[in-house]
Amino acid sequence: MNTSITADGGLLDTLNGIPKVDLTANLDAAISAGRRMTSILREVVSLRRGAGKLTPNEYFYYRLWDPALTAAEKRRFVGKLAQHPMHLARNDPGWYAVAADKLLFHTLMVGSRLPVPPLLAVAQTERRAGEAVALNGPREITRFLRSQQIYPIFAKPIAGKYSLSVVSADRYDPSTDEVLLLGGERKTVENLAADLAGGTGYVIQRRLDGNARLAELFGPRLWSVRALILVGPSGPVIHRAVAKIATGNNPADNFWRQGNMLGAIELETGLISRVVRGTGVEMRLNEAHPDTRQPIVGTLIPQWKALTRLAVSAAEILPGIRTQSWDVALTADGPVLLEVNYGGDLNLAQLAHSAGVLDERYTEHLARCSYRSRALQEAEREPSRKSRPVISTFPSSVN
Repeated sequence: MNTSITADGGLLDTLNGIPKVDLTANLDAAISAGRRMTSILREVVSLRRGAGKLTPNEYFYYRLWDPALTAAEKRRFVGKLAQHPMHLARNDPGWYAVAADKLLFHTLMVGSRLPVPPLLAVAQTERRAGEAVALNGPREITRFLRSQQIYPIFAKPIAGKYSLSVVSADRYDPSTDEVLLLGGERKTVENLAADLAGGTGYVIQRRLDGNARLAELFGPRLWSVRALILVGPSGPVIHRAVAKIATGNNPADNFWRQGNMLGAIELETGLISRVVRGTGVEMRLNEAHPDTRQPIVGTLIPQWKALTRLAVSAAEILPGIRTQSWDVALTADGPVLLEVNYGGDLNLAQLAHSAGVLDERYTEHLARCSYRSRALQEAEREPSRKSRPVISTFPSSVN
């Protein structure tokens, strides 16, 4: 488990950028499915010029060569090059810090009496929050980490993204003066303290226990729900919801971590209707959970109505962020807010649902927020079609 901010710098650049895919392998898969090179090239050029500004890599990343998708459905996908200006048009920059600074976010949620993980300590010089312990430098962090009663803990950088450099620790071993991390790795207290004292500082929280029903079926890893929320004149509305499915010894449920999965959630019922692992030619559909072999499709998200009410209530507190992506943990004590993203990556919703976000509601949201482009105006004139969630050219599911 890497907690080095410097070492994670390259990965941050990768995750912020255009997704990387093996173009040769993906092109071979498309041709094997019956697509002709000329038609693929025409689609790539058309989508690059469209409202979603998709790159060739993203065309294959989302498997948009699949003949089961119509041309209109493909044009609803949004790439990284379009996502950033869309977020800038919709969101007030003065509100950015509320989402980017984990300690500020925590303080705001506590002040609003909304559930967040218990904060044990703040490892950032000259900052504090409520009754949490203020840790100034490696020496104080070292003493804190030797306290048996604080475990299990979860620590994340105050200015972190993508769960990079997070720490999930089970316990302290006084016989070796080491901290036992999730998955069995050990780290000396002094080395871990040096990591937590670096960069922008850390918030150290009590690690949450997962929902008992999900743990029974899929193991103890904590899941969360990513809720994409649009804030308009009538208030916040959940546009898409995705289950972020943790597997193995991953310390977080982010999809980029090897083995983690995404589940498309039906908004009315909280039912997981589709599950994805991997992207492009490596994408697999509707597999069972790799740790328990239990099927995921058909699972009902626990306390779904309470979770959606919580997400909408939290969204109302941030009116300056008109496109919000919330992560809500599915814990033993009910839904708990983990963080909000200022816009957030749209790839999770698009991969999970096999449907671009640029549907009628999202297009209207962009227009209300004064985001206009020629390609988007052309898309608005197209007749609306219901997106089809199932792609037909996948390898057989594994049970």
